[in-house]
Amino acid sequence: MLIDNITVVQKRVLMYATMLICALIIGCTSTNKSLKQEVSLSKLDTSELKMTMLANIANIIISDRQLPDQVKNDIATMALSPLREGIDIKIEGTDTTTRPIVVNFQKAFEQSIITMLEESHIIEAIAIIHTRLPTTPLCNPEAKSLNESMHPSMATDPVRRKTIEDRTITLRKMAKQGAAMNFYVAYVKDGLNQRSPQEKATFQREVSDPQNTSLHDSPLTLTEMPDEIVGASYILTTKRGNHLFFGNMGVQAKDAEGVSIWRLWFGSLKDTAINHRYKEIFNYLKAGGLNIYI
Repeated sequence: MLIDNITVVQKRVLMYATMLICALIIGCTSTNKSLKQEVSLSKLDTSELKMTMLANIANIIISDRQLPDQVKNDIATMALSPLREGIDIKIEGTDTTTRPIVVNFQKAFEQSIITMLEESHIIEAIAIIHTRLPTTPLCNPEAKSLNESMHPSMATDPVRRKTIEDRTITLRKMAKQGAAMNFYVAYVKDGLNQRSPQEKATFQREVSDPQNTSLHDSPLTLTEMPDEIVGASYILTTKRGNHLFFGNMGVQAKDAEGVSIWRLWFGSLKDTAINHRYKEIFNYLKAGGLNIYI
């Protein structure tokens, strides 16, 4: 009789254990399905913003009467179209050809950020220029470019000089966007002292301007910046709280010679390639004493 009772108890324990395992499996499956749906909706949200911005960028490029048609065509075929289809592209060639493509796209993207904030497509923007020296446009007077800010080969090239001059205006607008924009200028230790006296004075005026409430002067404790880190990163927060990332990798105007290799990333932070780039940059900045939280 005792053996029979034990057998009954064992059967009940086995039955309850089986039911518990099934419930856990169903629960895990349901959780995984829910997470996948959440990721899909997040990517759909950021994809909608990305396409809106690409259309806005295209309009900015087309409307620029001072930009040569060849550069406009190159931007369309080598940046706009590939980024509509993908999230990570490479542009390689002479600096004379590639810089106008990448930096004009970057300028248009920065102008588009301001538009997205004004039209409430996004609720917050983080912009980080991470370069060896403080960002070139803020070391130059508005709408002008100093010879000492660029490689000698750029001095006689009006198309490349324009890439500096245009962004002297755009970055100053970004610096005045208020609480919705955080604009960090990150550079290596002693990087500011590598600028000329005029460049240094121009930059320090911008940093001390009380109107530039979005601007954060962020010198790093690190003395070196690897080539693959040099560039810029932007994180935009949608109304639903999702994050769209844009970043580029390239060289500053002072190093603009020979062949240049540029990389561009544009997509959801939940995309693997995008998240890898985001972590690469933010880990470097954190190591240099700059902690940025999103």
